[in-house]
Amino acid sequence: MGKKIREEKPGLSVVGVDPKAVDSQLIEAARNGDKKAFGLLIRRHQKRLFRFIYGLTGSFDQTEDVVQDAFVRAYSAMERFRPGAEFYPWLSTIARNLAFNMLKREERKESLDRKQESGFDTQSGELGSLEKLIVSEGQKRFYAALRNLPEKYRMVFVLRHFEDMNYEEIARQLKIPPGTVDSRLYRARKMLVGALKDLL
Repeated sequence: MGKKIREEKPGLSVVGVDPKAVDSQLIEAARNGDKKAFGLLIRRHQKRLFRFIYGLTGSFDQTEDVVQDAFVRAYSAMERFRPGAEFYPWLSTIARNLAFNMLKREERKESLDRKQESGFDTQSGELGSLEKLIVSEGQKRFYAALRNLPEKYRMVFVLRHFEDMNYEEIARQLKIPPGTVDSRLYRARKMLVGALKDLL
């Protein structure tokens, strides 16, 4: 049985408690099979993770599916979690990969569905009338526009504005130079402004 975690009493002040130290204690217990400890870890990070993934998908239902799947996979992999590492970056990487895999599957499916519905001629390569209408109208809602950004631009935007990371933190997370973070963020903002200019 895993090491038991002492829960804080209602109304007890936790000012000055190091969040990383609390996570480390919970992680140690969870790696030893304590399901309650893992549940406490989830409670500490689920809101932040939900906001992060929602920024990538723009869909409440998809976000719920991804976050739930990420928690299941994280629990299954706890024995392989590297001691001393931070929990949230590891968890968010799992969820991010799941989100992008889901989006890629849906993009392929939606692309095929739209082509079929619009009478797309696979021989001529021309767009049907419905497809032209969809393309001309574009996306007017923020999350739809954000979801339409190329992955590399969408990621830096979400990490900066949803995760509140600075350029150095984003650079470490994505393994790119800070200058690249700056240029991608500029490009992402420019594309969003272009997509939403009728609302601004």
